[in-house]
Amino acid sequence: MSPAAMMVLSSVMMAAAAALLQASVLNRRPLSESDAGRRPLVSDDDLQRLEARLLRGGHRLWRSQTQERRRAASLALMLRQAGYVSSRAQVSVLLALGLLALGTGASGALYGLSDGSALSALVHGATGLTVGVGLAWLWIKRRIAARRERLEEEVELLIQVTRMLWETGMTLEGVLRSLIVNLGEVVPASSLELRVALARIEAGQERGEVLEALADLQPSPASEAYFNLLAQVAVAGGGARSALQSLSELLNDRRRTTLQERVTKMSGKMSLVMMVFLFPVLLIIVAGPAVVNLGGLLESLSGGTP
Repeated sequence: MSPAAMMVLSSVMMAAAAALLQASVLNRRPLSESDAGRRPLVSDDDLQRLEARLLRGGHRLWRSQTQERRRAASLALMLRQAGYVSSRAQVSVLLALGLLALGTGASGALYGLSDGSALSALVHGATGLTVGVGLAWLWIKRRIAARRERLEEEVELLIQVTRMLWETGMTLEGVLRSLIVNLGEVVPASSLELRVALARIEAGQERGEVLEALADLQPSPASEAYFNLLAQVAVAGGGARSALQSLSELLNDRRRTTLQERVTKMSGKMSLVMMVFLFPVLLIIVAGPAVVNLGGLLESLSGGTP
């Protein structure tokens, strides 16, 4: 088999594996599903054991690297803010994005081989790899931005329901459990964070430390303020009704200020658009006849002179 064919085959295989892993992570489905009415060749338990075996080594390596290296820790924080909580999900996403980046690099090298030069193949391969890494980075950034907006939209409802539940005399664990059960489908992004907090608290960790650590991982300032408030209430005790009401008013004021800033920026942009596109048209309409009459007058004067 020629080198070009081998590179094509490797690129196709990497792209297929990356698409499979990415679909598994995003859709939260198993890596393979049998059709209805057919007997699967491999059982779901075997698939789960195989997946766990493949990811166990990467999971341990990723956790050790995030604890020792600053760049790996910052990347893990970005993936955490994008909604991938466990190390296993983060390893799966990194593997999928890495395979996609390698696929773009192999495609670039294949394009460079068409010139028959090894240097051209190396340059195009490096360029394709850089493009793949850049696209993966932009994808993670967009996931973080989308999740930040989702958390900003969900936190107001979360605060109001938390205040009502707290007034009934529930404990912190009861409030978190009730929020997960009743608002799990309404606020899915916030529900994921609440599940993490409840699981760690039920595992025996201190409530204030759990909530403070969870607040530091939030991509949304509103969600961060919410978990910091819960941490303060868990440590100091007392009623949280007035604190939640003050937080709700503060977030509303902040949202109103943000909207006013957007409107101000939009008005400036609209003024620029009017200056560029509308004023020349108005100038032509208003001053056009005068310019035409002035041209005709000058032409008649020039024609009447001996």
